[in-house]
Amino acid sequence: MTICALCNYIAFLALSFIALTYAGRISLDELESISGGEGINGRIVGGKVVDIRKHPHQISLRQRPKYSEDQSTYAHNCGGTIYTDRIVITAGHCLYDRVKEQLMVVAGANERSSVDGAISPVQEIIMHEEYNDDYSYNDIALLVLTTPLPINNVSIKAATLTEVQPQHGDIATITGWGTLSSGGSLPDLLQEVQVPIVSNEICSQRYPRRITDAMICAGLLDVGGKDACQMDSGGPLLVHGQLAGVVSFGSGCALPQYPGVYANVWYFSTWIREKAAQVEAKLLREN
Repeated sequence: MTICALCNYIAFLALSFIALTYAGRISLDELESISGGEGINGRIVGGKVVDIRKHPHQISLRQRPKYSEDQSTYAHNCGGTIYTDRIVITAGHCLYDRVKEQLMVVAGANERSSVDGAISPVQEIIMHEEYNDDYSYNDIALLVLTTPLPINNVSIKAATLTEVQPQHGDIATITGWGTLSSGGSLPDLLQEVQVPIVSNEICSQRYPRRITDAMICAGLLDVGGKDACQMDSGGPLLVHGQLAGVVSFGSGCALPQYPGVYANVWYFSTWIREKAAQVEAKLLREN
């Protein structure tokens, strides 16, 4: 291979890697297809089974094919967080190019495929006005539910929003039914993992020119092994028991050099409250 051809090939690899990285979480298989399989080591996302009663704000967002009316085809696709009995917070990329008729929310269930919990169809999807699917900017959205969730404060409970910006080193808790490794199998039961917050200054070094104030990062930097993964998207990241992040994107899952990236709930708290107030006012008028 000539030097010029080699340079062009290296540039192609770099551009391909960046494009895949910022389209959302990518699997190790996809990374290996770019790199030729060299230097890519999968790590099990190191969580544990947890009861929904410890995280009663967690929901499973189920999706079916756009033109199917068969409810048996609904399957877990993303996570989310109960904000009120009629509003769920999730990620914008979970709802991009979706219609409400495809979606339903299941709350209060431990199992990923269970319908034992409370089930509600989706009445309305509220995307952030400046959501950018190419780079996961403003990756936050609200779901308005058709029927109220039966809040019992045991297995179904609304989360509170963080009142402060998370700081580097704060311990964050992530939950979901996402894959146990990048591109791997899905668990049947809800999982929990704890990782420290990574400052945006450090995170920007790992994701050059991509991290904004609307994002926060978390992970075992240069250690790896614990992280959110595919289909945890939209789910909660808690700091001090309050909702501080929404699972957004990352390069692979639990890789030492790449922390996970989350929508910054503290940054979006005014947007969330204003949209929720508009929804509540509309629901009152309808009733």
